[in-house]
Amino acid sequence: MKAEYRVLGPLEVLLDGAPVTVPAGRCRVLLATLLLRANEFVSVDELVDRLWDGAPPAPDRAHKTLHMVVTRLRQALGAAGCVTTRSGGYAAVVAPEQLDLTRFRVLVEQGELHAALALWRGPVLADVVSEPLHRDDVPPLLEEQVVALERRIDQDLARDTGALVPELRALVARYPLREVFWAQLVLALHRSDQQAEALAVYEEVRARLAAELGTGPGQRLRDAHRQVLSGEVPPDDVPRQLPAGVPHFVGRERELDRLTELVRARPGEPVLISAINGIGGVGKTALAVRWAHEQAGRFPDGQLYVNLRGFDSRAEPVDPLSVARDFLVALGFAAAGVPAAEDALLAAYRSALAERRVLLLLDNARDVEQVRPLLPGGAATLVVVTSRNRLSGLVEREGARPVALDVLDDRQSVDLLVERIGPARVAAEPEAVARLVRRCAGLPLALSIVAARAAYGDALGTLAGELDGERLDALDIDDPTTGIRGVFSWSLRSVSATAARVFVLLGLHPGPDFTADAAASLAAVPVETARAALGELVAGTLVQHGADDRYSLHDLLRDYAAERAAELPETEREHALRGMFDHYLHTSLLAWAQVRSVVVEPPVAPPVAHAVVRPVADLAAAGEWFAAEKPALLRVVAHAARSGADDVAWALAFSMHLAVLRAGDLAVAVALNLQGLTAAERAGSRWGRARMHRCLIGTYIAMRALDDAELHLRAALRLEEDDPASRVNLTRGLAQIYQFQDRPADGLAALLGVRDLADGLADRVERANYLASLGDFYLMSGDDEQALVVGEQARAAMREAGVRPTPVLCRNIEGLAALHLKAARYAEAIAYYEESVGLLREMRATYDLAHTLVLLGKVLKQTGDLRRCEECLREAEYIIGERDDGSSRDVRRELNVVRG
Repeated sequence: MKAEYRVLGPLEVLLDGAPVTVPAGRCRVLLATLLLRANEFVSVDELVDRLWDGAPPAPDRAHKTLHMVVTRLRQALGAAGCVTTRSGGYAAVVAPEQLDLTRFRVLVEQGELHAALALWRGPVLADVVSEPLHRDDVPPLLEEQVVALERRIDQDLARDTGALVPELRALVARYPLREVFWAQLVLALHRSDQQAEALAVYEEVRARLAAELGTGPGQRLRDAHRQVLSGEVPPDDVPRQLPAGVPHFVGRERELDRLTELVRARPGEPVLISAINGIGGVGKTALAVRWAHEQAGRFPDGQLYVNLRGFDSRAEPVDPLSVARDFLVALGFAAAGVPAAEDALLAAYRSALAERRVLLLLDNARDVEQVRPLLPGGAATLVVVTSRNRLSGLVEREGARPVALDVLDDRQSVDLLVERIGPARVAAEPEAVARLVRRCAGLPLALSIVAARAAYGDALGTLAGELDGERLDALDIDDPTTGIRGVFSWSLRSVSATAARVFVLLGLHPGPDFTADAAASLAAVPVETARAALGELVAGTLVQHGADDRYSLHDLLRDYAAERAAELPETEREHALRGMFDHYLHTSLLAWAQVRSVVVEPPVAPPVAHAVVRPVADLAAAGEWFAAEKPALLRVVAHAARSGADDVAWALAFSMHLAVLRAGDLAVAVALNLQGLTAAERAGSRWGRARMHRCLIGTYIAMRALDDAELHLRAALRLEEDDPASRVNLTRGLAQIYQFQDRPADGLAALLGVRDLADGLADRVERANYLASLGDFYLMSGDDEQALVVGEQARAAMREAGVRPTPVLCRNIEGLAALHLKAARYAEAIAYYEESVGLLREMRATYDLAHTLVLLGKVLKQTGDLRRCEECLREAEYIIGERDDGSSRDVRRELNVVRG
């Protein structure tokens, strides 16, 4: 018989699901008091004080009456009894799963907040009449509930924010001084495209806090306000990057206990989970993720995860500097504010972690050198590393505590099968189970694949017979790394021919993940056919289906797929690769068309018929696509170059340039641009070489590496000297270099030198851009009259040409603002600067946005609007963060001047 006890609402006791009546009065107070301290000793004196509301009768009488209450309660509970007598008191002895309060706390610790809060059925113990109980014991429970609710809403803010707004409005009405709910409401409105309402809510709570508490908004509210002002929409305020745990995790109790003991004994030192025999598929990641989820509640500032891909045969291991950059963004840093230089980047990374309690899971590390830069200082952050290698240097120098992981033993292997297919089937065929376990060699990955096959109802003996005969020549039962390939081959022959073909062709994809569109392009099948095939492979544990409808392969399965793909005829491989390359290239070009500032058409061949190319609706959709596909795109560029598809490599690098540059990832931009330039040179594409030089000009200017920028500009001029529009465009770039070298007169002279060419251009957009640049340099040279005339001409030309927002357009608007400012026309100057800020937000041009915010703040200070001035300066500060490149130094210098 199973008893359950519920205190998160009216007091309830259930026996096998049926309610048990608990007598009213002191019996209910007694049971509630003991259950709130389940499995703890509560003294007679304390219970007497509680039952009589602090005014008990004489001690002898009180103790006798308490004994009578206990007896009556036990009689009422019967088989559901849980009250035990201990010397001088009593205790309610219940298992964790029997009490809703314990289950709630366990679920909260595991991060399962929706399930935890679902256990609350109404006001806590509302049917128990006891003033001390509701004064002393209930308020801490309600605080636990509210904190869990705050955490749950933090999780939900990354999903359907619009649905949160009504709930949060009710919560701020109920808890008017709880700043977390107000901050969440501001973010929910912001992420539902209600920026004006979000700012109004912030002003409302700011005024309330000032009026009622005499204080200003706390850090959480200020951070939410900055996000609205900057236009950034991070996925979540607190990163929760841990992958979902394995649903049928068995065994490993000793290793889990060992991990917990190590962390308790020596907090702050890294933990290393390594494979005893250096093999994959042994369950390192599953163990680490399982344990990390159990410990997540101890790390309120988030959990960060990265697959370092140290053993991915399709690509180089992940660069730790790239990981540090991504982690900083996940922790709330503006992408453009992340330092580019290695020392500054790692210093910012360690500083960020030093202020937080974060769990860091570094999965599949190749060697110590890949891990060491990512180790933070201090004891607040816990680092868990998994690797096939022992990484002895990490143990010797960094004091990492090793936890060696072997294959599952026979009992654990059988337990896994029981968990997946049920005890009856396992018990019915013990001999077949033993054969399957032996063939899987204790590898959880292999056992999971076998269990997936068995789940379809095939007799275990039949499956064992098939596996026994699977490529015996390739199987070495004493070597799991070779034996598992037999399991892969056997499982692959159980899916449809289409699914098997899709799996093999995925061996040509460079990873790290992919969409159904990419798989369809590889296999030359309709997207729905590819999706159905992927569904089969997911069901067979051959492919993993993750967040955002993206798919991936375990590295052993990826290696196996690559081996099988290498056996295909060369023509079939080339056909598949071309489909995949064209899917990425032509979708990227469509996304670039939403981002670009000039209309040019790269000389690339049209996509092959079987490449899936979907339209990209607008600038926001382009930004989302680039963000989701960036890791895959970078690998595809490298893969295309290795495969001899240089026409794809340079064109794809070119199409990605603006998205990468505007995100502020300058180190990645330089590497990508150089890779594209090399591919264009090999391909003999004069257009491609010129454009990749242009990409490098823009990147080096952003880095203030002006000598490098000029070197590539002159190379581009040599390639495009016969094209008037290109000469004008590149001369504008040369003038910008002169501007950053404090040579405005040289910049103006260069622009005037191509005035006749610019006036004769048929390209209205380029002519408008030229006029905007010319107006800027007249202003810098002190010729205000010409600056105003040419600036207005540029503005009119841009409207006529229908120019979409560009940095050049914004500089033109800011030049006009500066002219009005010099004439003390402050309202006009503010209006122009605000227009530029709005356009830069739309473009997500964070570098330029920080600079313009400082200019706007300067004018606001002059007009006496100090509050709005400080908001602009703080947002600019947030955008540049800890970066130490030239652009950020310029903004920081301007910012300090305004504040000074």
